[in-house]
Amino acid sequence: MRKLILRHKQAWASLKKKPGFVLTVLMTMGITLGALLCAVTLNYLLLVEPLPYPEQDRLFVAQHKLIGAEKETKGVAYTYPGLVHLYKSKEAFEQAAIMIYGQDVIISHSSQPLVNTAYVTPELHQILASPMAMGRMFEASEAMDTNNPVAMLSYNTWKKEYKSSADILNQKINLSGISYRIVGVLSENFVEPELNGIGRETQVWMPWDYNQTGNGQRQSFGNINGGLKFIGQLKNDVSKSQAEQLLTPLVSDRWQEGVAEIGFFKGWSIVMIVTPVKEIILGDSESIAIKLLAGVIGLVLIACLNITNLFMARTAEKQRQMAIQAAIGATKKHLFKGMLAETSLLMFMSIIIALVLAKVGFSVMQQYLGAILPRVSELSINPVTFGSAVLITVVFALFFAKLSTSMINYRALNTTLQSSGKGSGLQVSKKIRQVLIASQVALATVLVFANISLLKDAVKTINAPIGFTTNNISTLILNFSSTEFPTEEEAIPIMAEIMDKLEALPQVESISQTRSPLDGFNVRALTNVSNNERYTPYFNGIDHTYFNMIEQQILQGDNFTEIDRKDGNNIMIVNQAFAKQLKADSDVIGLQISTGRPEPFKIVGIVKDISIPNDTPIGSDNADIGVPRAYIPNNLGNQSFMLKVKPGQTVSREQLGKLLSSVDSRYSVFSYKSADDILTQRLFAEITTAVTTAVLASLVFLLAGIGLYGILSYGTQLRRFELGARMAIGATRKHLLSMIINDNTKAVLIGFVGSVVLFAIAYIGMSEYIQPFITWQALPMVVASLVLIIMVTLFACYWPLRQYINKPAIFSLRGSD
Repeated sequence: MRKLILRHKQAWASLKKKPGFVLTVLMTMGITLGALLCAVTLNYLLLVEPLPYPEQDRLFVAQHKLIGAEKETKGVAYTYPGLVHLYKSKEAFEQAAIMIYGQDVIISHSSQPLVNTAYVTPELHQILASPMAMGRMFEASEAMDTNNPVAMLSYNTWKKEYKSSADILNQKINLSGISYRIVGVLSENFVEPELNGIGRETQVWMPWDYNQTGNGQRQSFGNINGGLKFIGQLKNDVSKSQAEQLLTPLVSDRWQEGVAEIGFFKGWSIVMIVTPVKEIILGDSESIAIKLLAGVIGLVLIACLNITNLFMARTAEKQRQMAIQAAIGATKKHLFKGMLAETSLLMFMSIIIALVLAKVGFSVMQQYLGAILPRVSELSINPVTFGSAVLITVVFALFFAKLSTSMINYRALNTTLQSSGKGSGLQVSKKIRQVLIASQVALATVLVFANISLLKDAVKTINAPIGFTTNNISTLILNFSSTEFPTEEEAIPIMAEIMDKLEALPQVESISQTRSPLDGFNVRALTNVSNNERYTPYFNGIDHTYFNMIEQQILQGDNFTEIDRKDGNNIMIVNQAFAKQLKADSDVIGLQISTGRPEPFKIVGIVKDISIPNDTPIGSDNADIGVPRAYIPNNLGNQSFMLKVKPGQTVSREQLGKLLSSVDSRYSVFSYKSADDILTQRLFAEITTAVTTAVLASLVFLLAGIGLYGILSYGTQLRRFELGARMAIGATRKHLLSMIINDNTKAVLIGFVGSVVLFAIAYIGMSEYIQPFITWQALPMVVASLVLIIMVTLFACYWPLRQYINKPAIFSLRGSD
């Protein structure tokens, strides 16, 4: 032990004399290993670590897939009565729960915050074994049809909105005019299954009976709702496939009975898909995590090549010291232990930095990737992180120590003390330098190509024109705080007064009684009366100012008028994509379209297509084809508005709240968002991808540039006398630069070939991830990657050479500055 401590003290004393070397190693390895620990922990969490629920292998989500007459998928979502029928059947599942997600305003709170809500049956938290911070979870007294108004709060809501109030269980909470008694606060450690979108956290939980589904939809088998979910624990003797066989006829037969009178659904059916909860939660995030890990491993390998070059140079520098040690009896094993002491200290300090950076990285990922990757909230430094850190420290310490001592010719060390002439020192061979250059180029080319390709796709989506304006436009949605909703006749004069007061605000330029297209469309089953063809376009009710406000061009026909809205005229405007679906020549003005009402709608206009990020046609995942959309006049009692404010002006949520209460105290602000903010949120995944790939590509360039510079600088230093001699006999700067470039061209070309080999190996192992890159569209990215790597290499050839070619030959010949 004493020898070990002494060896490390000597190593530290030696390292202190080279602060530049130490700092370079610590920063290079610390940063890259920190990124590696983040990526390893994330992949373990997503790919290996079980969900934090008991018997997770028996937890499944049952999905409701609508199949059209041509056996194509029309949608994956439940009807309200269909879900209730499945829940009450108790078929295939030992225990099951249903839920519906939404949003609401806590009107009993002074700030009236908008919160995410979930209406659930009590079995959900029993299945999940949800830990509680205070109170209890839902029980039999909150089962379906008991109508017991109680609520549970998330830990963060209790902490943020109620300041961790100790008497929270004695308080009530009012949403939509219903007063709920708070019976529990979920634990800070509770992990909600992300069934309704990654990163969504339910803030207030309420019993199923109080969900805000209208009476009409509660009875309708013709309307689907993506917020309806079913989760359950399969019976021990029932497999996944058996469950699907049991549930499909049960649900499909009942659904067909419910839509028997609706001709649109003739020939349709339901197929039930039973999927493990973990698979539903993860989605395609495994692909993202693996790509991230692959990119970080590439960075670490480039960093290792850089550090390899540094250790080789240091070994050559320490040759005389090691020769003295050998002369007094040190064996090669002793020399290895001495070098291992240095590498151990450096790797230990590097991994400490890496752990700190990993901790910071987890916080950054939770803040910025929470809406893209599931389970990110569970990221923390855990035994896997520590285990990986220890393993990395040991492996790299041994690797660099072995690499350094492998350069030493032990028998020749003694001769070093007897010679001090030029060229007698230990040198890194040209072959090793060429291998290092080729390796750097190969890795850098693959990583740069992958990152540039991902960056290009993300930037293309971000910059794609959407077909309408969002400048200075915000969406205002009203909240009604009473259980007795006004009739349409009662709501119309209230909405008219609200609109008058909104228009009177000095900041407001114009107003539309419609929500922004970015807030989403409904889906409607439509039939072409002339040929009975059926369609499912996106559908929206709008007012007569909608198209003008968002600057969506009317290409043909007429816009709606205020009279159309007042009279409830059955007219429709369609976009180009839907017009082309209806008739190949898009000549659809005057066409009759049935919505299932007694009177069909008449198409009176065609508008230009718009492109909303992540919107795809129903039944297709292809975002490159036009999305069919249809518009009809909405009623005058609509509670959604678009406000266009004057440039440089703003209207606050508080100001709107006071305005609404001055008209009718039952109304408050449900949601008030800028259209630009909504668009940014929809593009968040692409923006995050662009930033991440740009950062990775920059790091690759930085590390590759540093590595190539280090190797070529070392090679140039070894040739300084040759360079001086050549200049002395008349060689020009251009000739010497060409010589250095030509000497390294072979290694660079081998590196490019190596990048192709690496890509081929990656394709064999991960073809599903590599396939999207293998297209003719990727050719410009290949060229760009090669050009960038060549530029970095040329810079690395020129920069270390300039200190010799910009001075007289005598400086190089005498080895002086």
